Amino acid sequence: MFQPCNKYILIERTKLEKTEQESLIQLPDGFKPKVMAHELVKIVAVAPGVKPPLGSGQRAVVLSHMIEEVDFGEGLVYLILENGVCGTLPEDE
Repeated sequence: MFQPCNKYILIERTKLEKTEQESLIQLPDGFKPKVMAHELVKIVAVAPGVKPPLGSGQRAVVLSHMIEEVDFGEGLVYLILENGVCGTLPEDE
């Protein structure tokens, strides 16, 4: 299992249901809709020394643009630096 280092946090992105609707307006090729600024994630693993103390299983609100997608051949993982965490919520029950 991947273990983060250097103030990185391994996260699991929450799956959001997207409903595709046909647009009544023609948009330019390559147009991407605005991405939400924040995202709710689940913390999977934390590098030693991350402050505030965060732990596996906690839910956190993070800045979406700071999430890094890493594929090193053993599967895609999502990482964020500790300063990308805006706050935490109680653990899932």
